Amino acid sequence: MYLHETILTLLRQPTKDKQIVIFHCEFSSERGPKMLRFLRSKDRELNEENYPLLNFPEIYLLDGGYKSFFNEQPKHCDPVTYRPMLHSDHSEDLRHFRVKSKSWTFGEKRRFARKVMKF
Repeated sequence: MYLHETILTLLRQPTKDKQIVIFHCEFSSERGPKMLRFLRSKDRELNEENYPLLNFPEIYLLDGGYKSFFNEQPKHCDPVTYRPMLHSDHSEDLRHFRVKSKSWTFGEKRRFARKVMKF
């Protein structure tokens, strides 16, 4: 699970190599888009004086989320099993994220289309 702290660490350690980041969650409808917007926002802040330069110019949102990708391309998934977000194995992670996400999205009302989008 990626948190804001992980994204901030990623931004503090840019590389010279081109990096492409693909965000997703189970359906790419909530958590994935929120983290994508957070990275883009912080990357723009970090490079404010060098606009339009970005450390991560290519970031994407996985169309349909991990569930759709797993159904279409299981050979590219590790592990080769799928458990939905509401599975009992993920209950602690889900509880943790729901508490965190309320503070992240206060006042946010925009919605993202469910398609791969370059930002």
